[in-house]
This record gives sequence, C-alpha cells and structure tokens, in this order.
Amino acid sequence: MTSLQQLIQRNLNPFDASTFKPGNFWQENQDPNQEVEGIHWAVLQTIEKTLDQVASDRHTRTLLLTGDSGSGKSYLLGRLKRQLNSKAFFAYIGPWPDSDYLWRHTLRSTIDSLIHAPEGQSESQLVLWLKGLPSLRDRTFTKWILGERSIFIRDLRASFPAGIYHAKEFFGVLYDLVTNPELRPLAYDWLKGDDLDQEDLKALRVKRSLDSEDAAHHILGNFGRLAAATQPIVLCFDNLDGIPRLSEDKLDLQSLFNLNSTIHNDNLNNFLVIISIITSSWRQNCSAIQPADRARIHEIVKLHPINLEQAQALWATRLAPIHAHAKPKPDSAIAPLSADYLNHKFPRGKTLPRNTLMLGQMLITHFKQHGELPDLTTPPPDQPVQPPVDPPIQANFKVTWEKEFKLAQQQVTRISQFTSPELIWRLRQVLEALQVPQATPQFLTSSRFASYSLSHQQHSRTGIVWSEDRNMNTFYHLMNACQKQVKKNTCDRLYFIRAEKLGKPKNRGQQIYQQVFQSQAARHHLKPDLLSVQYLETYHKLATAAQGGELVIGQTTPHLKDLQAFVRQSKVLESCPLLQDLQVVAASGDPNPGGGDETIEVDTSAIADYILNIVATQSLIGRMVLVQNTQKQFPKTEKATIDTMVKTLCQQNRIQLLDPNADPAGQLICYVPQ
Repeated sequence: MTSLQQLIQRNLNPFDASTFKPGNFWQENQDPNQEVEGIHWAVLQTIEKTLDQVASDRHTRTLLLTGDSGSGKSYLLGRLKRQLNSKAFFAYIGPWPDSDYLWRHTLRSTIDSLIHAPEGQSESQLVLWLKGLPSLRDRTFTKWILGERSIFIRDLRASFPAGIYHAKEFFGVLYDLVTNPELRPLAYDWLKGDDLDQEDLKALRVKRSLDSEDAAHHILGNFGRLAAATQPIVLCFDNLDGIPRLSEDKLDLQSLFNLNSTIHNDNLNNFLVIISIITSSWRQNCSAIQPADRARIHEIVKLHPINLEQAQALWATRLAPIHAHAKPKPDSAIAPLSADYLNHKFPRGKTLPRNTLMLGQMLITHFKQHGELPDLTTPPPDQPVQPPVDPPIQANFKVTWEKEFKLAQQQVTRISQFTSPELIWRLRQVLEALQVPQATPQFLTSSRFASYSLSHQQHSRTGIVWSEDRNMNTFYHLMNACQKQVKKNTCDRLYFIRAEKLGKPKNRGQQIYQQVFQSQAARHHLKPDLLSVQYLETYHKLATAAQGGELVIGQTTPHLKDLQAFVRQSKVLESCPLLQDLQVVAASGDPNPGGGDETIEVDTSAIADYILNIVATQSLIGRMVLVQNTQKQFPKTEKATIDTMVKTLCQQNRIQLLDPNADPAGQLICYVPQ
C-alpha cells in the first residue's frame, strides 16, 4: 500500500506554478479533468446565449470580457472553445506588433486557428466549415472532390452571387486547399496573407498576394458571408496588455475598436467578437476609445471572484490523480489540505482561481518538507500563512523556461509561421530584456518596411532588418530601402536577417543586395535557424504572460522588468545562435537545452542543470519520478544516462538520496542548498 503522504512526497507538486499560465487555446491543451463546472458558469451561459443569437439572426455581436489578473479569462476562452466548438468555429487572436497590420494579423490568426481540428474530430475547422456549405451538402463530398475545379468555383459563385471579394480566386484556393495536398501549404499561406513569389501565385492561379489591410479586411468578410450558411466564427482577442502603446503609454485599444466597428458597419455578419481584458487595464484605457466605438459593445461580461466551496473543488481536481493511487483512500477530496487554510487566507469568503492554486502550491511544498501542514495559529489573523523556505527563484524560472522552450520546439516548425513584423518584434523584446542600449523600432523610418526593422547602439550604431517575404518585387523595394539608409550613413553596422531565397542574379533586388551586403564588412546577411526563432518565441510568450499579470514563478507573479532580470541572471538566451551572430551575447553553453528534435546532441551539463532545478523547486521528489520527468524533457537520453547523472549529483552533494537501501520505486531525493 502507498499512503497519500508517500505519493505527495514522490510526485511533482500538483499545483506546479508552470501549469498556471493559459494561452492560445489551440496550442495549449487544457485538462478537462481540472475543470470545475460551477466556476464562472453564469458567464459561460451568457456567452452561449449570445452565440445562439448570432447563429439565429446572423448579426455580429461584440462582448467585452473583463476580470482581474488571475481570474481565469484565458482559461475561460479555452473552456468556451472546448464546450461550444460544435456550435461555432473559434479563432484565438493574441497581441500584435504593429497596429498598421491589425487586419492582416486578425486574418492570419483566424486561418491559423481554422486549420486546427476540434476535439474529437479528424478534420480541421476549415474543412468542416467547407463541408457545411449548402452547395456541398447537396452532393456528396467525394463526388465534389472528384469533380473539376471550375465546377466547384461555379457552384459556390452561384450560391454566393454578391459580396465575395475576388470570388474566383478565393473559391479556387479553397478548392486547392482541400483537394490538393501538394498545394495545401501554399493555399494556407495565401489565405493568411503571406507575400508569395510569382511561381507560388501561378501554382495557385491567383494574380497577387493578400498583402494589404484592405485585402485582409475583405477576405475576413468572405469568411463571415460563407459562415451564414454554416456556423458563426468566434474571434477571441486576448492578452491585450501586450499590444502596441501610444505616446502617452496607453494601450492602442482604439485600433482594435476601429476594426470591431468596421466589422459591424460593413455588415461582416456571423461573427461573435470577444475582447478579453484585465479590469484595471480597461478602466485605465477605455476613456481613450471613441464613444461611438465603445457603443458597439453588446454586453460587458465580468468574471467575479470564486467562493471557497469552488476553491475547494479546484483543489480537489488537482489532487484527484494522486488520490486515485492512494491506499487507504483519503477521507477528504482535498486531503492533505484543509478548508481551514482557505478560510484563514481568504476571510471574506472570496478569492481568485490563481490565488487558490498558489496557496495550494505553498501548502503542498510545506507538506513535502515537513510531513505536515503549517500551524495556522502562528501568523496573526490578518497575515497570510507564511510559505516554507523558498527554493532559489532562478530554479523556478529555469523550470518554467525549459517547459515553455519545449512547447516552442513542438509548436514552431517553420520560420514562415511568423510575419516579418512579428519576427522583428520578438527580436526587439529579447534585446530589451538583455538591456541592449536604445533598442528602438522602425530603423527604416520612412518606408513601408518600417515594422521590419529596428536599431540599437550596443558598441556602435546598428541597424537590423528582417524579412522573410517571398515576393521578389517586395524584396527589391526592401533592398532599395536598405540602400537609402546606407547612403544616409544612419548606422555603422547593418544586419539583414533572411532565411528565404534571395532571387536570381539577374533580378534587380539581388543586384542591390550584392552592392549593400556583399561589399562591406560592416554589413552582414544572417540566415536564421529554426532554433533561434524557437528561443525568441519562448521569451515572447513569457513576456506576454508577464505583461498581462498571468506569469507565476514560484510564489511570485513577476512583472515584465522582473522577467527581464530573470533572463539576464539565468543567461538562458546566451545559447541562441542568432543573438550570437548579432554579437549581443557571447557564445556559451548548449544551444539546444530542451533536447528536442534538433540534430545537436544535448550535453550532460544541461541534464544536470535540469535535475537540480526540478529537485530545488520540488524540495522532495521520488527518484523514479525525477528520472521519468528528465527523460520527458530530454527524450533522446537513455534512462540509464539520467540515472548515472543522479548518482553523480548525489556524490557531489548537490542532491541527497534519503533512503538508498529502499526499493527504487520508494526512494526519495531532496535538494541540498549550497
């Protein structure tokens, strides 16, 4: 028999802070077993009722979802998607780098979401959406696939005789997307607004890319018009504290509300727009939004604190997997915790979901260390229960970083997943974290490529331009803009970052490229690798969470400046190849700490560092659980190798095996403070 105490000591803390941060509901799988049905139930009912109204009369509506940081807004959006995906198609839209690209960002995020398959379905939202069109329901899908492209286009144009932007090209790309696996990636790229080259456009039989705000606006309208024959599309705008700010440091919410009003004014029907924002951010910024645009909000839906019964239920969901293996069976669903700690910590009877989880984390850590919960009578009544000796904050941060980095390696599989403005934005965020002097956006100030560029003054005046646009005509204009900056002598060093091709030697853009970047030692062309983009994306996600008050590290909720300090102290970015090439960090350490699918082998120091961080954050952990979690992080590494590293760290007195003579399944390891 294995007691509850033994299981808690062996396993990871069920309230691990790295699981608190929700995000894009298509990228981060929420565990439905951790859902408490009663939490925010009234809000879910209100939103479902509004969605039913949209489905009934096809009129677009906008809801404003507000709540304090930690109230569960992002989690609620994921729950909505999971519960209502049979009624609508869901798009997650996170923060954008430049408001001049907002329509394109919205379209791109919508397409990125539509290519995901709903839970329990084998086909994407987009394919299911196409199959729901009446003209396709009238004939079997198999017959349609075997039919001709022209017939498909003709049938859909007849079904939607007016209001479809570039109908022939649009319907043709939809046909290729579903029927031609070779063209499917290109079809997705065109719909997302990638600036494709002439060969790609020719293959899709379209004249040009959707490379403007107007085109993105109209294509999004196409989806709304076709959705009238199927199901509504829910646009979820989230993490708005990470969007661009105006000169007075207010969030540029006006651009978002301009877009929302245009959706209404242009009769882009069949959308439910949900704008999720922290209550304090809304109060600070709503006065800057035009009254006519605020009036487009159909209803403001507020997330209120939860009661202590709901908090207990939240504890129970996290503890249930451990309880399932405990013998004897615990008397309480929240054992070894007690409701007394909730009553003591939250005497008013209300709390936020995140605060509930953080309290559970602290109590379980104490229980691991001492075999019992802290004494409630020690602290004064108006003071919180004091946490146990906290492990080094850097250990907590590194565990969070490594988990996020592994997710980035799984989710970021192509550099072209991001637009050029998104890539340069992520690079600028990292430079700011590293305190690179005067990291300023828009080095190409007077051109259409301003948002593709930045500058800084580390060592010398440095300009950086990043473009992955495939269109060679665009490439020519970009090279021309770079050449103008060189002639103006606006920088001492100029870096051009690009993994895409540079065109043929006879192309004018290629010729200017040769003049600018192949003739001077101070001008460099860098080819970024996928690993570097995964580093940038890891930091970007953590920064977005910190800006929205959603990041938890140990027992802290760090702000952006705190996160930047953690990054510098931990030196987690010093292994990023692109940053090394840009000479903003010195080459150091293993470039692939997460041990993903890259060809680079992981060295033993990375494994040892991970083991130490896990043990430090857990205080006490079962030997087998430690080996299993380490192998999960480093899947290429054999269990025997990890076990050897554990033995070595014990010999070095970095960690301690408490019961070396016990059965391996029952052995415990604790952290040895240095």
